[in-house]
Amino acid sequence: MKLHPLFPECTFSPPNTIIFIIDSKGAIHEIYGDSLAQYELTDSLSGITFSELFTETIFSQIEEVLLGITSVATISWKKNRFDVYTKVAHNSHFRLVYLVNITRFIDVESQLQESLNDLVSKKEELQAVFDLAANGISILNHNGMFLYANRFFQTMMGYTMEELAHHSCISLSSSEYADASKIAVEHAIKHGSIQNFRKVCVTKSGEQLNASMSLSYLKSRNEILMITSDITQDIRYQEELKRQVETEVAKRTEQYEVMCHQSRLAAMGEMIDSIAHQWRQPLNTLGIIVQGMRHITSVHGFQLEFLEEIEAEMMEKLSYMSQTIDDFSTFFRPSKQKEEFNVLGGIEDAVRLIHLELKSNSISIVTHAENNMSASVFGLPNEFQQVILNIVQNAMTAIIRNGCQHGAIDIKLKPYKSGISISIADNGGGIDEANIERIFDPYFSTRENGSGIGLYMSKIIIEHHMQGRLTVANQKQGAEFTIYLQSKELH
Repeated sequence: MKLHPLFPECTFSPPNTIIFIIDSKGAIHEIYGDSLAQYELTDSLSGITFSELFTETIFSQIEEVLLGITSVATISWKKNRFDVYTKVAHNSHFRLVYLVNITRFIDVESQLQESLNDLVSKKEELQAVFDLAANGISILNHNGMFLYANRFFQTMMGYTMEELAHHSCISLSSSEYADASKIAVEHAIKHGSIQNFRKVCVTKSGEQLNASMSLSYLKSRNEILMITSDITQDIRYQEELKRQVETEVAKRTEQYEVMCHQSRLAAMGEMIDSIAHQWRQPLNTLGIIVQGMRHITSVHGFQLEFLEEIEAEMMEKLSYMSQTIDDFSTFFRPSKQKEEFNVLGGIEDAVRLIHLELKSNSISIVTHAENNMSASVFGLPNEFQQVILNIVQNAMTAIIRNGCQHGAIDIKLKPYKSGISISIADNGGGIDEANIERIFDPYFSTRENGSGIGLYMSKIIIEHHMQGRLTVANQKQGAEFTIYLQSKELH
């Protein structure tokens, strides 16, 4: 409403603003504004006072402005909020009273305050998470200088935040990791991140600690988020575990060597019996020949040809005995390294050592191999002979113990996947089911005065040193041991 445009101050009234022009007695003379109807301000209000237009509470607030007690008052009127202030009109007999509608601004301010409170709350939550984290969390600038570090990182490194502000992740590294730390920062900026970068840090007290760091580049802020874990105890644990493993391996290796020695000593005792069997017949033959020569030399007409025949027979027996010594010597000499060898030859060499003992106990031994099959494997030839001998001797002992009249040991070679299977079966009655699960245990034996080492060492040799497999099962007439070997070395 614009009654009379007598006041140049009201020529351009601001938006959302009501201007009351009142006289010296406080009566309303004119009203200006762009939304007067919204507030029910009409011509009929001319001549009334503020005390009649507003409630007592609102009028008292406006009166403080009119009396100069306060420069601005905020009132609630017509479901809106207004700031009220006043000034003297161009015509000094009148005064201008401004009511500026600030409702929208208050709503915006309220929303801003609410958002600010929410941000403060989130910041406090994030700060709590940072400080309670079990890892060091820090913010770096693009040069690696510390902008922020949580409580854990400060405690871990022994620095306050004020002190860290003068340091970088590079300066806190040990001298040998300074260049690597600089490269890690550059890598994170260039590629976005770097994970689990390990280095040695130096604390304020000079203590060195092993750390694992992950860096992530915050491109929008040109800053780096760094998470640091103290892995000193983990590395000490790993080193201690490694030391314990090495000690245990050395201990097991020593035990293995002792058992190998015990196994060979046990085999040597059995071999002495075999040597006796091998040598008894040729020694008896040589004795008879020597005795016969004394008789022959006393007979007239002694012929040189006959003497040469006797010499040849004696040399044959001596050669046999010498070969026996060579066979046993080879058996007791460990293989220095793995090599390709023929298992048929290894089986024949092993069986030859106890051939006469088998024969004297009426035990037949036969080896079968499929036609045109390759009998070459990669491993330890002498140790392989020891395994064959251990199994054959056990079979022979079982046959003798059970009083079998026609003892038989059957050895079969077959192709198996990328290698060979060797089965050794006997008719000695088999292994007690209560013992078969323990047959390869160290120091376990079903033989009287047995050492319990032979089959254990056989399994170690085949499975650990030749990357094969050794199994046992009972068949109809006895036990069957099966060896699986690879034709080539496994990597």
